[in-house]
Amino acid sequence: MTTAENKTIDYKKADATHIHFPVTNREENFEWWYFDAHFDNGDHFVVMYSLNDTRLKPRKPSVRLNIYPKGKPEIWKIKEYTEAEVTTSYEKCDATFGEEYCRDCGDYYEFYTMVDGYGAKLRLQKQNHPFTTEGTNTPMGWTVAVPSGPIEGELYKGGEAITVKGVGYHDHNWGEKTLAGAFKNWYWGKIHTPDISIDYGIFIDFNDQVVSSGALVTDKNNAIMTPTDSPETTQFEATINDTMTEETMGYTFAKDFTLKGKKGDISFIANIKLKEIVMAEKAKLHPGEDAYRYIANEELIITQNGETKTYHTDGLHEIVYLKE
Repeated sequence: MTTAENKTIDYKKADATHIHFPVTNREENFEWWYFDAHFDNGDHFVVMYSLNDTRLKPRKPSVRLNIYPKGKPEIWKIKEYTEAEVTTSYEKCDATFGEEYCRDCGDYYEFYTMVDGYGAKLRLQKQNHPFTTEGTNTPMGWTVAVPSGPIEGELYKGGEAITVKGVGYHDHNWGEKTLAGAFKNWYWGKIHTPDISIDYGIFIDFNDQVVSSGALVTDKNNAIMTPTDSPETTQFEATINDTMTEETMGYTFAKDFTLKGKKGDISFIANIKLKEIVMAEKAKLHPGEDAYRYIANEELIITQNGETKTYHTDGLHEIVYLKE
């Protein structure tokens, strides 16, 4: 909930550059700005602007984009840059990679990417309450600048411009050390509804047990639940209901799970069921990440002040395996 304390947080600066650039520790430091969108035509879109892409050797700046057209194969593109071709800001999100960019423009973000005739130029409105761990006792190198907001603009496929609109998301990650060895894998994703957005993470240990789970729950005015809430006030619980083995990379993971959260007079139950795997990406480097993205059927049940509302949606989710 918005309090006098977190009203003083500079959310704009929390989305600015954090690592030294040009990068001083190329083998450890990382930072990227992530945007995604679910368009009304059924397509999903992801773009990442990285100052030091940890999946490249040698590591360098890059822009990666994925388009998941409804009912069609994934489109994957990447453009690599030298540090001399990149400018960035320590005051706000304002990074330029050649002609590509992502910018905080006040009430909205604008970002542009174009690689081999594929990309987008989109405007993401700031809507749901942002979240950052900056200024807290548990900084995590993670700012969720737009948990959920309207998005519109142009999507480019093979040089053709398509006018699109839908719902978007933007976060920002940075750090100095890889998480490899800390967890076997994690699940991450979002559920967008017109009223409330759920952004969750579930971490799995090397015995395939849930070691921790949490969520950022927001509406237009408040960060209702956060991953840094005290366990005395906020409880999260994740349950794996059913698993499957994927043949391409051989991992066994949840195809059906439930995440529950409760804080004061509000609680939620999120049921996530895998519908279609749209990406299976094997790491080319060690350490690295093997990753899946999939479309899921989502059921979100929100109870507040004794009133219950149920939402049925679908969206993009991830499973990430860290490789040492």
